[in-house]
Amino acid sequence: MTDFLQEIRFCLPIGKYGFLSPYAPFPIKITVEGKLYDFPTVEHYYQAMKFYASDPRFQTVINLKNPDEARLLTKNPEYKINRRKDFDKNKFAIMEQGLRAKFAQNPEAAELLKQTGNAVLIKACEVCYKCGFGEGSGKNYMGKTLMKIRQELQK
Repeated sequence: MTDFLQEIRFCLPIGKYGFLSPYAPFPIKITVEGKLYDFPTVEHYYQAMKFYASDPRFQTVINLKNPDEARLLTKNPEYKINRRKDFDKNKFAIMEQGLRAKFAQNPEAAELLKQTGNAVLIKACEVCYKCGFGEGSGKNYMGKTLMKIRQELQK
């Protein structure tokens, strides 16, 4: 068990705590617009949700091998237009849904999360400063969400 004041910083899916990253290779299944889809990572799910399932870009994002490719692709001009209208309003809930699916559907990931004890989890990636998930924004949304999920799993 870890010390309450210990901080665990993570970003990429490497090292002891790489499993915390939305890029970590833990596949998830989530129903979107009435159909069950397989996503290679939480990041693939999050990026795909910028589009309606009927949009070919949705499937393109899912089929990319690398989660960072999915993130970068959605920054291209042709991927910035005609997005899901409610994405920005719901982006934190979308990420939480993806993270919940990850730990519900991958018992080994859930066990690793529980083993972080009471440590403060901090997503510390430079690319996350603007989107509000990283520590640079001061919100650490992803870390807080992971700690909430961890607490529920420990009960």
